[in-house]
Amino acid sequence: METLTGIIRVVHVLTAVLMAWPFYALVAVNNRGRLGPPLGDRTDTYMENIIKNRTTPCFIFQGTALVTGLALILLRGMGLGVLITNAALGFKFLLLMLIAAVLTYVHVSLQPAIDRLFATVSGNPISQEVAAQIQTLRLRRKRLAAVCLFAVLTMVMLGVQVWAAFPVWLTVVLAAAIAAFTWRAYASLTPYGWA
Repeated sequence: METLTGIIRVVHVLTAVLMAWPFYALVAVNNRGRLGPPLGDRTDTYMENIIKNRTTPCFIFQGTALVTGLALILLRGMGLGVLITNAALGFKFLLLMLIAAVLTYVHVSLQPAIDRLFATVSGNPISQEVAAQIQTLRLRRKRLAAVCLFAVLTMVMLGVQVWAAFPVWLTVVLAAAIAAFTWRAYASLTPYGWA
């Protein structure tokens, strides 16, 4: 049983690492912004395809995190009530649900709206009006990627605390550091990583 628990734990942690996509999406979007116009060129299409084609893998990673997380709880002989009694587990679960909701919104509403706008100008120069609509939707998607990045990094921090909680002050300080890093990833190219 301990071997099975160890394997599930490794898969759970690897899934958390693979859920770091929002960081790389922000890096890509920030680099694309530096290129400037024209909107809809080959580089733009390339970046758009990368971003929109990550939805299915993200759903799979989220599902894997959910299944392996619940399996770890059940294999330790605890019921699902621990999601209420263990604050770290409860917040991790809520953050995972937040990420799933955000990704669902992007997948069923936001991305199709962006795709429809690009389809209306297929092969033609993009008017200022359509370009402004695309930029508005892309900015919303970028903000949501930042929300997801904050949630993923916070989930990792809480994951460390599931079985040995940090003092509340340290959790608050770490959450603030995660927020600062998320803002930096949102607003810059993070050329030196953490620094």
